[in-house]
Amino acid sequence: MNKTFFLRVIYRNAANLHKITSSVESVKGVKIRHLNFISKGKSFVGVIAFEASQLIDFEKIMTLIRRNRDISEVERIMDSSLCC
Repeated sequence: MNKTFFLRVIYRNAANLHKITSSVESVKGVKIRHLNFISKGKSFVGVIAFEASQLIDFEKIMTLIRRNRDISEVERIMDSSLCC
């Protein structure tokens, strides 16, 4: 059974959104369900909702996204009503 996880991501305007989404989908069995990004000055703020079967898949995704130096902040959102 898949569980939906939510991440709030803040990244520089020069960063490539495709690089972030491809990092998420590179983990086997993970599918992006929702993207919501808006421009806030010199950076973008947004939420990625994705399905993963295990918590370890979530940890892999967090590690992959944090490796990108253009990402300012990545945090897990526990309450899905805050993000969509």
